Amino acid sequence: MPHQYSPLDSTQHRRHGWKRAPDFRFAETDVVAPLLVTEIPHALAFYVLCLAARTAGGYQLVALQGLRPGENLLVDSAGRWLREYIPSHYRAYPFRILQGQQDGQTVHLLGFDQNSGLYCQHPDPEKAEERFFDDEGELQPLTRQVVAFLQASTKSEQHTQRAVDALAAAELLEPWPLPIEDPDPTRTLLTGLYRIKQGALSTLDATALHQLHDTGALAIAYAQMFCQPRLGLLRHLDALKHPKPVVPQADTLPASGESLVGGNSGGTLQVSDGSKQD
Repeated sequence: MPHQYSPLDSTQHRRHGWKRAPDFRFAETDVVAPLLVTEIPHALAFYVLCLAARTAGGYQLVALQGLRPGENLLVDSAGRWLREYIPSHYRAYPFRILQGQQDGQTVHLLGFDQNSGLYCQHPDPEKAEERFFDDEGELQPLTRQVVAFLQASTKSEQHTQRAVDALAAAELLEPWPLPIEDPDPTRTLLTGLYRIKQGALSTLDATALHQLHDTGALAIAYAQMFCQPRLGLLRHLDALKHPKPVVPQADTLPASGESLVGGNSGGTLQVSDGSKQD
């Protein structure tokens, strides 16, 4: 079910609350996840990093989590995440910062995924359910921690986007068809990914490289080039989920009629069982 984020109101939702997601099934259709430049040192050991086109235009840094649209290979059938590092994009779920308008100004609002199944109109602490607000309409401590995390992430998103925009402005991005031999040609491989033009990067002068370094774009560029061997894990997981179809082998016929019917010393004809004789 698609996510549906709605803003929380300290009056309307004062006595309402939520419970934590028991697993990561909510991310099982996410073939990519947005990634922050501050996450690169942690994510580099486990993920393929690349750039993807944004709906609003431009590009964003993402972690590749599968090879086919709508399929996250890093969430197993029990909802467990299969890598040691989980992108920060998922750690505040089912909350998200939303943008709204107030008195003609853009404001940030705390949103909740109404399709998550985690909303509680009558939260019960004995079931590990939490209220959003206290009786005075102030954020509860756990909700306040979530907000602080999301605010820090939003600030880092802006930094990350400036770095990605710098890579695009320097014309360092090129389409990246996944170098995968598809074991299941009836299913579509993911498209719309971009990588760093290594040749173009190597020809930049010192001034351009310094500018990319200052924005954090250079870190993204090198991380994207160095992480590509991680594709091997995704190939392996994809092959397990979509094994190559077995092509039936035609029966091998003997080269001559004599091998079908053989004689013995007594002159009795015998029908061969087809086994190879030494």
